[in-house]
Amino acid sequence: MADVIVDVETPANNFNLITLDEVKLKLNISDDSQDDLLNMLIANYSDVVATMCNRVFAKETVSEIWRDLGGNRLYVTHYPIDRNLPISIESPRGSSTTNFEVEYSSGKVSLYGSTAQPIVINYTGGYVLPTNAPDALKEATLILIREERAAQLRAQTAGVRSLSHKESRVVFFDPNIRRPGAASEQITHTVNSLLMHYVRLWV
Repeated sequence: MADVIVDVETPANNFNLITLDEVKLKLNISDDSQDDLLNMLIANYSDVVATMCNRVFAKETVSEIWRDLGGNRLYVTHYPIDRNLPISIESPRGSSTTNFEVEYSSGKVSLYGSTAQPIVINYTGGYVLPTNAPDALKEATLILIREERAAQLRAQTAGVRSLSHKESRVVFFDPNIRRPGAASEQITHTVNSLLMHYVRLWV
């Protein structure tokens, strides 16, 4: 496994994968009474999605030091790489090279000729969030937010309920209680299916 050290030179200021307006539109919320809660859920579950994918989605300018490649190909940590901004490679550090090709969408960098290490790559990559987040990431984040809100509503009405009338009393379990099962498994499957193409694998 390659060893990489990442130095973020220009950090992003927003890591949310979906906007408040998008969430409210999808959840059919028209007032502002839940904005604070929704903003918290957006931040929390945007981070959850990024963690599940093992990467940072926000666009940042970074400098990466690579060692132990075992080949002439590497995949940078922030992608897609911005083709409109400079990318420079030193191989080894302190010695600039132009013998490389870049696949901007995947972040793949192929080196030709000498691959003396450590290799230093300076570039800008990722998405301008939340505006340019892919729809699949937005949808996965929304599904998790929707499930969290549903769980909160169920918790408010969960437990044994009873109805009394004169001398009669009926005790029952609230049908709103959602027990683990196929539905929750389906949600997990859906989220994983949306995210599988965005997971960063270490090589």
